[in-house]
Amino acid sequence: MKKSLLLPLAALPLMLSSCATPQPPQAYHATDSSALVVDVMDNHNSRIIMPTPSGPIANSEVVNVAKNLPQHQTAVIILENYTEAQIGDQFRDRGTPWFIGLRCLGYEHIVFLQGNGAANPEGLATLAAYD
Repeated sequence: MKKSLLLPLAALPLMLSSCATPQPPQAYHATDSSALVVDVMDNHNSRIIMPTPSGPIANSEVVNVAKNLPQHQTAVIILENYTEAQIGDQFRDRGTPWFIGLRCLGYEHIVFLQGNGAANPEGLATLAAYD
């Protein structure tokens, strides 16, 4: 066997096993104190956590409030009652309208977190982050 093929063949098991290992969910740590933080309870109702807390309101009303905020940098969306082990249909059904709505408003960074019933996003599992 040629020596030039030996190194790639030796590295092949390492590359295959490293790609197959799933990464653990990363905990969210706030970096933008002016971020819009929304707690999404279901497909119809949400509540704003930051900058000004609200009671339960319709998702469309949250987008209207977000439109009027002075900052359009970061939005954090907490998906309550999210049950998928991996990103799938449930995430696409619940996350896509938020992503499109907030991107259209000019939000540059959008982070989706898995909720646990708490109003604080700090330390929640990050589902997806878009920059």
